[in-house]
Amino acid sequence: MKIKSSKTLVIAVVVMAAVAAAAVFVIPLARHRSQNVSLGREWAGLLKKHPGFSAKRPTYPIDVNFQYAAPTDDNLRRLRDTYDLETVAGQGSETQRIINLTSWVFQLTGHANEPEFPKELNAFNLIHLAKVEHMLINCYMKTIILNEVFLAMGFDSRQTHLLPHSHEEDESHFITSVYSRTLGKWLLMDPDFGVYVTDEKGNILGVAEIRSRLIASEPLVVKDVVTGRSGLTKAWENFKSFIDGSDYAWFLSDFIFKIRCPQTSMFDQYSKPNRAYFELIPDRYREELLQEPKMTKTGNKIFFINDEGLFWQKPTGPSH
Repeated sequence: MKIKSSKTLVIAVVVMAAVAAAAVFVIPLARHRSQNVSLGREWAGLLKKHPGFSAKRPTYPIDVNFQYAAPTDDNLRRLRDTYDLETVAGQGSETQRIINLTSWVFQLTGHANEPEFPKELNAFNLIHLAKVEHMLINCYMKTIILNEVFLAMGFDSRQTHLLPHSHEEDESHFITSVYSRTLGKWLLMDPDFGVYVTDEKGNILGVAEIRSRLIASEPLVVKDVVTGRSGLTKAWENFKSFIDGSDYAWFLSDFIFKIRCPQTSMFDQYSKPNRAYFELIPDRYREELLQEPKMTKTGNKIFFINDEGLFWQKPTGPSH
């Protein structure tokens, strides 16, 4: 009888431990996953309600043109030489050079959600803070670095602000859009997550293509810019994303509703006052924004447009 009682006690303890573990870990995890899945559906629904851009003209005169600093700029040339960016980029194809440069910026330092902002927001100061002072930085700062690195290497690029349908004052995301002359289109490079996105055939995608594929529920493949990561590591990350109910495509579906870029892409652009931005908004979304530009608290001006082709226009001028 004592043996049976002991076994019963052990079983009872195991069951209680399992129940406690479920209460502490499994149930909150399941609830968190459910919330993320619900958010993903909400964001996808907003994109599907506003899928297109019919090129409705603003009610005021506007000349949508983007300007890109040439690699002959003194600061960009110094950046290229100081960090030997030619070697960093390597001798591969244009797209491989773009990926190598993104990988280099990604590996400078880790991520911080709310880092202290330095007074100087340019590649030289931010790279120093990352490499020498081991400061963690966010997507905003990493895309400043990568944008200036691309410009220094002769690639036309823009720091690109991905914005949600609402709550943009609370949360958004920055990536770098770089123009591939070989492919004839803009590509998304994310130096904060260390990734880029392709279709199922391996074609690298830009913001416009990713947005369209999210709306159409077409597959997106997220690729790491850092090579040599083990299959086990990737499998574990995929498993965690599944358990959490979130992945990079889920993340983008919130922040790819509207897109904003500065008119001028250059070294240390944020030290220049009275900057102009173009923001692409979809059909049937706050069309009153097309009636006049918006002045920000810092004196910058945002011009809202509804023409996707104009927003993602091919850079003019000779190839650098």
